[in-house]
Amino acid sequence: MKKEEILEKSKRENLWEDERSKQVKIKSKEYASQIGNLILALVMLWKMFHKMPYGDLFGIFSIQIAISNLYKYKNKTESKLYLVIGVMMLFASSIFLLDFFINGIS
Repeated sequence: MKKEEILEKSKRENLWEDERSKQVKIKSKEYASQIGNLILALVMLWKMFHKMPYGDLFGIFSIQIAISNLYKYKNKTESKLYLVIGVMMLFASSIFLLDFFINGIS
């Protein structure tokens, strides 16, 4: 590609947003996800401590990890560890969520 083609492609990609606003959006989603996961983990630990069923929360937590690892594997296929972790967490989340939907909250 020539320099002019690269510049033109960059202009088309950044027509509606500049790089800074894209980075701010990405960072805000990362922080929201991290805080959400922290709260989810704290509520899950609280439910464990009080001997309440926590499978629904663990299912949600593990599916987030599964999707994240499967996405990493899709974009970086040389690392099979992402695939293994993703499939294992997907399996675990399926079990916990099925248990929740079959047995309910009791």
